[in-house]
Amino acid sequence: MRITLLVACLWLATNPLEGKIVFYSGRDGGAEIYTMDSDGSNKTRVTHDPTKAVAPSWSPNGRQIAFYSTRGSQVVPDSNIWVIEADGKNLRQLTHHPEDDNYPDWSPDSLQIAFDSDRLSKEGEWPTTEIYVIDADGGNIKQVTDLGFASRPRWSPDGEWILFEGIIDQGRQIYAIRPNGTGLWQVSAPRPDTGMSLGGWSPDGRRVVYAASVRARAAQTTIIIATLDKIGKLKAKRWEEVPLPNPNMPVQTVSFGANGKSILFGGRVWGRWQIFRFRLDTHELIQLTDEFQGDLGPRERNPRLSVSPRGVVPKRWGAIKSNLHHYRGNGRRATPPIP
Repeated sequence: MRITLLVACLWLATNPLEGKIVFYSGRDGGAEIYTMDSDGSNKTRVTHDPTKAVAPSWSPNGRQIAFYSTRGSQVVPDSNIWVIEADGKNLRQLTHHPEDDNYPDWSPDSLQIAFDSDRLSKEGEWPTTEIYVIDADGGNIKQVTDLGFASRPRWSPDGEWILFEGIIDQGRQIYAIRPNGTGLWQVSAPRPDTGMSLGGWSPDGRRVVYAASVRARAAQTTIIIATLDKIGKLKAKRWEEVPLPNPNMPVQTVSFGANGKSILFGGRVWGRWQIFRFRLDTHELIQLTDEFQGDLGPRERNPRLSVSPRGVVPKRWGAIKSNLHHYRGNGRRATPPIP
């Protein structure tokens, strides 16, 4: 009996059915927040926004989702940070400012949310975007950066650092800074005529994923993983390109999967943005969504997640490209092969 209970407890502890991905999509006419299981099934609409709801971020316990929206704006469509329960209930507005507040990200202790804002911009001058943190109850806003352009923050798993995209003297690069505004250092390796788009941290905080786009062209984008050295001062010691099976696929909104063994991203297939998972161990490319209006911004929770829940065998790139199977997602149709 004890052995049976132990096995049951272990199964529950590692059950991949708990894994959830949050993303945004235009599948119902406007940009809305959705969730789905880690294999692309059980897609559920969370928001019903009259304007747009994008860039979702899980709270550490998975019960809430932060995002930004122009909902409630007056004459000028400014955006603010909102929070909603994962079941679509208890929507609340976190920031109230006439300028744009975007790209929220929860601290690992659930007490704060980082975001970027152009609230320091002055009329007639070049826009200024900086990183801020706010208490999860909407109080105590503090400015973190003072660089002129700092965007899309990502909190480290230990809460010690905030990653962001910044422009200082080498074009758009990836930087890290402490939440109190000290210790600024550059994570990305500069490349000529290339801008960097932040992905995020691995669950263990030892790697950072980001996308490098030549001359801001999505069709010339490479996913890069920077491995960090925590001996002494934190710094990047190695940069490796992720070997996607189709290197010509335009890529956006990259992030680590919940167990750190895969990369999630939006990839464009025949003019439509869909969500993919790329397994770093086997180099399998798995398409999770297949919608006409496109899906982006995947963020996954649950570090005990399996990449192939419910016994579903992931499809390999060759199977996708040859259309031997329907894409995983809505299951209704196959899509023409990717050139």
